[in-house]
Amino acid sequence: GDFYTNSEAIGHFKTRIAHVLGHVNPSNGKTWAQSPEYIFAFEAQNEAMHPQGNPSALASWQCTMAQAIKQNLNGSTDILVTTGGGAYVDNSLLDPYFSCSALDVLAIHAYGVDDFATSKLQPYVTRAKTSGKKLIMQEWGACYMDAPNHNCNGGSPIGTGTRDSNIRTWAASIDAAGIPWFYWQILPNPDPHHGWDYEVGIDDVNWGALKAAGLAAGQAESAFDFDRYLL
Repeated sequence: GDFYTNSEAIGHFKTRIAHVLGHVNPSNGKTWAQSPEYIFAFEAQNEAMHPQGNPSALASWQCTMAQAIKQNLNGSTDILVTTGGGAYVDNSLLDPYFSCSALDVLAIHAYGVDDFATSKLQPYVTRAKTSGKKLIMQEWGACYMDAPNHNCNGGSPIGTGTRDSNIRTWAASIDAAGIPWFYWQILPNPDPHHGWDYEVGIDDVNWGALKAAGLAAGQAESAFDFDRYLL
């Protein structure tokens, strides 16, 4: 049977959720479900059903698992429940997600340049606010190579200044839509430049641009209020 539709598989995954949220921190005796000082949000799975062969089944599964997470939070609203994104904006934000009451945050994963455009993102921001949801750009990145940004697997390195500009420009577009973002990904060491090369190493090439973009995002106005969930 299919992992996302088989009742036995769904039952096992709910058991997994209960186990994870019921884990007790030996340092303070609190379960993870009782630990909003450490945990911002739970999601069932990163990029579930990637690629999306059955979107309607995926949407049902996401809502079912969000409900299971909520149940194991035992009424607490101090930790958010989110999706784990898709491959691009549109399949990160499937229509049924907006009407699933157990989902607090809809996560976006996007690497295509068109998906970074403020005009692409703003309609989803409006819909999310109308539906009582929050959005986060949970993954986005700027390719180190001259391959198409959404298919950053091969090619030759682009100029440092060009990539710096891409990082600043695309981050500013996301900021202008009012969506908080996380970059994929920041490394504590120099980027080894393996396949699918979106990484930026701390104090390595392009770090200055990404750091500046992050600081600018900190001054931007978000369309969504996350204050109570942040440390």
